[in-house]
Amino acid sequence: MNLPKIYLIRHGQTVWNAEGRYQGQLNSPLTKKGEKQAKANGEKLLKHLKDIDKFDFYSSPLGRASATAKIIADVIGFNKENIIFDKRIQEVSYGIFEGKTKHYCQTELKEQFEAREANKWSYTLEGGESYRKVSIRVKEWLSTLDSNRAVVMVAHEMINRTLRGIYLGLENEVMLKLRQPNDVLILLDGGKEEILV
Repeated sequence: MNLPKIYLIRHGQTVWNAEGRYQGQLNSPLTKKGEKQAKANGEKLLKHLKDIDKFDFYSSPLGRASATAKIIADVIGFNKENIIFDKRIQEVSYGIFEGKTKHYCQTELKEQFEAREANKWSYTLEGGESYRKVSIRVKEWLSTLDSNRAVVMVAHEMINRTLRGIYLGLENEVMLKLRQPNDVLILLDGGKEEILV
């Protein structure tokens, strides 16, 4: 698959991030810190984008990503009406974990928590989805991109982790250890990645 250059952004910090809750496909609003992170990522992006008309801007449709994308669009002077919201890059569904703290899941849903920790790639939480399943929708999304147009993408840590693993050709075990803080802008280009400042 011939892949384009991708500027990869995670949404800004949310209320549930700060509380240590699993969000998945549920949502909580950006905190003030999250709004500042989105603006800062937009300012970083502006330094690296060469032509405002020669990229496609994608976002997860979930509220926290959508809010982040709109803040970034304002910073870089991009028409918000042209952001493409695509369900294939919305966050992994955590099923019964969504809205709950990690501590709660470790204690009250211990069996499922331990089963998932033992096999994060394939294990599916009740009402949720596995990384294996998520990788299929991310690959499908990637296959639709024009390799000659750069992409700005605002999504989520787990989705971005999956995308990076596919783009960089990583083993599943390596991919599952990747992290992306809310204030980090990553460039994927030519099978490599770089943190942009």
